[in-house]
Amino acid sequence: MLPKGVENAFKLYDIRGVYGREITPDVMSRIGLAISHYLQGRYAVGMDLRASSQLLRLALMSGLLSGGSDVIDVEAVPIGAAMYMATHRGYAAAYITASHLPAEWNGVKLFREGGDPMVGEEISEIKRIFFSQLECRKPGWYARYEVLPEYEEFLLSKVSSPNLKVVIDCGNGAASLIVPRLLRDAGFEVHALNADPDPRFPGRGSEPTPESLIELREEVIKRKAHFGAALDGDGDRVVFVDDEGRVLSAEQAAAVMLEGLGFGDIVANVDCSMVIEELVSTKGYRVYRVPVGRTFVVREVLNRGAILGVESSGHYVTWNACNLDDGLLSLLYFAEAASRLGKVSQAVPPLYPLCRVKVEVPEECKGRIMELLKEELASSYTIELIDGVKVKLEEGWVLIRPSNTEPVIRITSEAVKAEEARNLAEKFSAKVKSIASHLSRCS
Repeated sequence: MLPKGVENAFKLYDIRGVYGREITPDVMSRIGLAISHYLQGRYAVGMDLRASSQLLRLALMSGLLSGGSDVIDVEAVPIGAAMYMATHRGYAAAYITASHLPAEWNGVKLFREGGDPMVGEEISEIKRIFFSQLECRKPGWYARYEVLPEYEEFLLSKVSSPNLKVVIDCGNGAASLIVPRLLRDAGFEVHALNADPDPRFPGRGSEPTPESLIELREEVIKRKAHFGAALDGDGDRVVFVDDEGRVLSAEQAAAVMLEGLGFGDIVANVDCSMVIEELVSTKGYRVYRVPVGRTFVVREVLNRGAILGVESSGHYVTWNACNLDDGLLSLLYFAEAASRLGKVSQAVPPLYPLCRVKVEVPEECKGRIMELLKEELASSYTIELIDGVKVKLEEGWVLIRPSNTEPVIRITSEAVKAEEARNLAEKFSAKVKSIASHLSRCS
């Protein structure tokens, strides 16, 4: 019998839930069988270091195999190694992880052969198959493969051995398996924090937030390092700290990369700061905006031939998307830029004030609220409909988006002055509340 709420584990970009509640070994085995029914093939299967990942990896492989797919088991590796198997070795990939979420969560991220992430409608179709009548097929074959040496060699081929002093916070996650050694092999002087693999993430948790990076900031200043970096639980996200101990936003880190390695067209999510436009347009290049989510950035970089992709949560697409949004590759790209700049802090642009507000609305009303809001705003403002509704104003912009995971509509505003950003957030959240209230009175 399937656990209650398992249908909620099928998200827009992956499949995830709390272990023992929505996600169990039985559920993961059936997910593997459903994946094989959706797309039978050859799957490289890896995992992060969570306590439940070993069991769930075995369960997923049993489902894939019983559905007729072949499995090559790469075991515990950073997610970039699984991406490498998909992008460069001709396998589809399945990686057991809940990324930056707390230790009790787990799930699976999926990639087609060639590296394209399985998201959106593909996850929905796997969900439909999961709840249908499933039968076992002739079993596929199983093999183990030690990918880390090959993956490390691939990463090292991208750097020119810069002589830098860096502080790295591995967060006790999958990055601990390779990053300190990788950087030393590349010629860095490395000071590592939370570099012991530990499924509890005891050092600072699995998510690198400004609040959790106090030790990293202090060590960068104390050791007079060129920069610091912190990776999340599976190693696809990276947050940077400059030589003055300041935690950089994704846009500021992207500016460092551009200043150090050269300008060109870039790709950014709709909620990335207008600092990006100002920086790139002055050099004669363009920013292509895409919906929120790493997958859209990866695909648009490939489509446009852009030199860099940036996602506001700390995903970057570098070196012409040669390994998608691999956080370890992004770390090396930033380091290469830093080695050419001297002081990272001198290339960091100031940020404009940003304001974020959440308006709670009934889940079933989100779509209708957004339709009515779009009609109202289109008559008075210049708007973009890439993802939600983005209002472009002289003093800044406002983005109104329905949440993919909560019964809320999110309002993000950016302006030259903090007061203007707050006023914009309040003004447009009031519009959302007014429409929601009107709908509730009419129902």
